[in-house]
Amino acid sequence: MLNRLVGMWSGKAGAAAPPRAVPAEREPAPKPAAKAPSVMRREALLGRDQKVAGYTFMLRRAAGAQVAPGMPGVRRLYDETLLANLQRMDIVRLLEQRMAFVPIAPATLDHPLIDGWPAAGTVWVLDIDSQTLIDEALLARMGELKSRGCNFALDADAVVRPERHAMLRHADYVVMDANSEDIPAITAQMAAVSKVAAGKRFVATDVQTLEAFHMCHKLQFSLFMGPFITRRETLDSPAMGPSRAKVLDLMNRVRTGAEQPELAAQFRHDPVLSVRLLRYVNSPGMGLMNKIGGIEQALMVMGQDKLYRWLTLILFTGGQAQELDQAVLENALVRGRVAEQLAGRALFAKARDEIFVAGLFSLLDVVMRMPMEQVLKQISLPAEITEAIVSRRGPYAPYLALAIACEQDDQSSIEALAGQIGRDVADINGVHMDALLWAQRLSADA
Repeated sequence: MLNRLVGMWSGKAGAAAPPRAVPAEREPAPKPAAKAPSVMRREALLGRDQKVAGYTFMLRRAAGAQVAPGMPGVRRLYDETLLANLQRMDIVRLLEQRMAFVPIAPATLDHPLIDGWPAAGTVWVLDIDSQTLIDEALLARMGELKSRGCNFALDADAVVRPERHAMLRHADYVVMDANSEDIPAITAQMAAVSKVAAGKRFVATDVQTLEAFHMCHKLQFSLFMGPFITRRETLDSPAMGPSRAKVLDLMNRVRTGAEQPELAAQFRHDPVLSVRLLRYVNSPGMGLMNKIGGIEQALMVMGQDKLYRWLTLILFTGGQAQELDQAVLENALVRGRVAEQLAGRALFAKARDEIFVAGLFSLLDVVMRMPMEQVLKQISLPAEITEAIVSRRGPYAPYLALAIACEQDDQSSIEALAGQIGRDVADINGVHMDALLWAQRLSADA
């Protein structure tokens, strides 16, 4: 039964137990292939500055899979799979720039993997259920890990009982569900926690709308998580400032083959855009030995393809400052990079570039606050990109769909899409982590 339950978290609900040893006189049967790791699901955590501060990572579930209270063996196997996947993804690379909130059962704190885990940047989110025993051994273990620099987060609902208050001494973050948007109830719970243990940082989860984000921001939450980041809720109030109009014009000129002097003249009409171009060309990521000081020289160094990519990034942050633009940009960059990298073995460079653009543009309606069809009418794009974004059809559609599925909790869809494009599910976690690291670097330079 344990094998079947663990199989559900890796999308292999019918996984069977390993075969018994073959008698010596018989020829050994080939070993079964190792089970592919579960695909990780991420969700961004925003700081009070509305930028991505970290991610929470979870195992993607197969339909109907749950971790039931009272089954510690199952939960331990679940946590082992989660930690092993994060190790394979080389999570330490992410922790240099972002926090990682990792949900585990308190009993897993004694697992050998925890002792070798990087403390800086990791926040252990302890899942406390009705069966969790809060004893001196657990509190001592939390204290020991705290002394090494580890951080902990606890759910507010799970520690309201007096016998669990001692855990709050070791907690750095207290997690609260903000979906109800019930201000009196939320403030009462925050006050109750602060009365027991002052100075804790609060994390608002399941924040559904921008309005709810503002509410939690005023209530002095430190971190925010939920679908509000990419929610399409204000598409009737377009955010098409003059800078975005200029960027769209430049993109269309690049696609139609405008010469360098023509493009340089357009940049000189927009000093702010010119400064951003020079700053980007001279950023460490470009790796130039000497500084570039002129627009035409910068355009020559960039080339048409890199220039077009850079202009797509500027569309997210080039207009009048909008809330969450930077967070949406990072999400879009991850989406585009995942789609592009998944296509790497099958398609030529031009197609991979266009798949990246499709992934990036799939969130452009969010930042420009207008329907996608209206946005795409203003940009000259190949039909394959438009078709993938609008109707989810065409040769680029499965790559875009798989990149979007990495943000959702549906293992079966990922397996089906991976099979459709001829990629192993085991590849996806590594591609995903590489995309997260690449996106955070690029969004900082854009």
